[in-house]
Amino acid sequence: MVEKMKKSLLWCLVCLVCLVPCSGAALAAEADAAQDAADGYVYDEAGLLMADEIADLNDEIASFMEESGWNVYAVTTDDAQGKSATAYADDFFDEHSPEQEDGVALLIDMDNREITISTCGIAIRYLTDSRIDDILDAAYAKISNGDYNGCMHSMLTGVENYYEKGISEGQYNYDSETGKISRYHVLTLGEIFGVLAVAIGAGCIIYFTISNSYKVRGKGYYYAYQQNSKVNLRVKEDRLVNQTTTHHRISTSSGSSGGHSSSHSGRSTTHTSSSGRSHGGGSRKF
Repeated sequence: MVEKMKKSLLWCLVCLVCLVPCSGAALAAEADAAQDAADGYVYDEAGLLMADEIADLNDEIASFMEESGWNVYAVTTDDAQGKSATAYADDFFDEHSPEQEDGVALLIDMDNREITISTCGIAIRYLTDSRIDDILDAAYAKISNGDYNGCMHSMLTGVENYYEKGISEGQYNYDSETGKISRYHVLTLGEIFGVLAVAIGAGCIIYFTISNSYKVRGKGYYYAYQQNSKVNLRVKEDRLVNQTTTHHRISTSSGSSGGHSSSHSGRSTTHTSSSGRSHGGGSRKF
């Protein structure tokens, strides 16, 4: 009887020894899967998405990143660390994209109950205030029904569509903190050739005009520089009596997503993140 109990205990120990590596391997596999998700572009910190939804988002983001050259992140959180949704999205992008400024962070913030788009670099030019409002309108319809995956896909699709449309005509960045405006303009091929033609034509006219004015007929021409030259130097001083400087600040909407009107359809309102980078974007409460 004692011998049988010893054999049973021995078999139990053998089974436990075999199970430990298996359970360890399973835990390692789960950790690797989580790490793969983190090494991808979807950070579901709030646990709102299924594994297959994360995989689909990762694939779509990877394809768009290859096409655009941007960095794109889809993020969910239930702890904004005391930050606003905008500050959290800005900081997330800056921390995960230290070398690349062009791109966006798409955030579902369950702590502040906001959906947010943070833009950086050239993405600010593509995604104007009015375009971001349109994207958030479509995404809000999804998240208001509890469709978190649909909300994230909606934001990503909106970004992709406006990238395909290109930078809108008359686009400009408006710094909400300084009032500074930075306009975007790219010369077309026709404009480049036109400028070159004008420059070449003006150069030819100046050259031939000066060349003809210095032509001298005959030989042995002598210019009596001593008799015809005269120098008269005078001292003149200008004194500043008074100076007046006037500053004008362009007003902007105080809404969370910036708001827009037809007169500001090309505007991208920017601000400075905690890292010192310039960001655009917008957010919507849900």
